[in-house]
Amino acid sequence: MDADVIVKVGVVLAALLALWVAADWQRYRRRAARLGRALHLVDPPPPTPDGPPIEQLAATAERLRSTVRHAPPGTPVARLRGWQAAYDDVLAAACRCLDLEHRLRDLPEGPQRDLERERVERLLVAHGLLLRPPA
Repeated sequence: MDADVIVKVGVVLAALLALWVAADWQRYRRRAARLGRALHLVDPPPPTPDGPPIEQLAATAERLRSTVRHAPPGTPVARLRGWQAAYDDVLAAACRCLDLEHRLRDLPEGPQRDLERERVERLLVAHGLLLRPPA
């Protein structure tokens, strides 16, 4: 009789444990995966992308480049500078996605930044992100 009671208690405890784990399965799964990565038994998760998709960056860069280059006469200087700053930000984000070096944020406005922008545009054209500018 004692063995029968011990078996029944064991079955009840196992069922309660299974219900307890099942109720919080995601947390236990994350803990097990973290432990597996710490012990190098499981591959690390792939890196998550930081920022917008590269396709969206390419479309935004093309749109801003066209807007800046074809600005109508009489456009306020502040608006042109804003468009140019936005274009520089998109180019920098694209370089970050493709692991390319750039100094767009380090250089002051002027000829040096313009040359760096041209260099970055050529890099992005070479990597297929931007279309070649019209001649």
